[in-house]
Amino acid sequence: MPRLFFALQPPETVSVQLIEAATPLITQLQSRAAPAANLHATLCFVGAVEPENVGRLRAAAAAVRGMPGEFNFDALEYWEKPQVLCATPSKGESPEANALSIALLDAIVTAGFTPDTKPMRAHLTLARKIRAADAGKVSWPQILSPGFVVRFDQFVLMESSRGEQGSIYSVIDSWPLYGTQQSRITQ
Repeated sequence: MPRLFFALQPPETVSVQLIEAATPLITQLQSRAAPAANLHATLCFVGAVEPENVGRLRAAAAAVRGMPGEFNFDALEYWEKPQVLCATPSKGESPEANALSIALLDAIVTAGFTPDTKPMRAHLTLARKIRAADAGKVSWPQILSPGFVVRFDQFVLMESSRGEQGSIYSVIDSWPLYGTQQSRITQ
């Protein structure tokens, strides 16, 4: 059964540059960088969805309206419990992304799904399986200067699956953000 979530994805060129900028720290932390194609900011985690219900989930998402926006990922943080290195926006969240996250959550619940209801906290996971002892040798947060501005004008439905090297994330649908007008793009 596919595990699905809605997200904002940086352009691949930005993801590659961000991973390259963090590589010295990732190496110091004795970890391995996430694949650039995996970078995303989760808007709403839905979880396991029966294949016959994916169409209903897509229909709920297609009705959501949102505005384009941006993040400035300018800090690197270690999150102890999940043992990850993340790029985060030090100046706070994007109001457009927060509104989109809430609208998606409402639409998905109304459609009969039970997503994770934690509020969005924008981050891009750059590396996993970082030991606390290695992270303890670094002063947090680390500043990225200049930061990486990620503009978003669409949101995506992604599937998480397990591969030999860890999680693999695949885009299965996308919707543009225009505010009051929206047309659909399917991949």
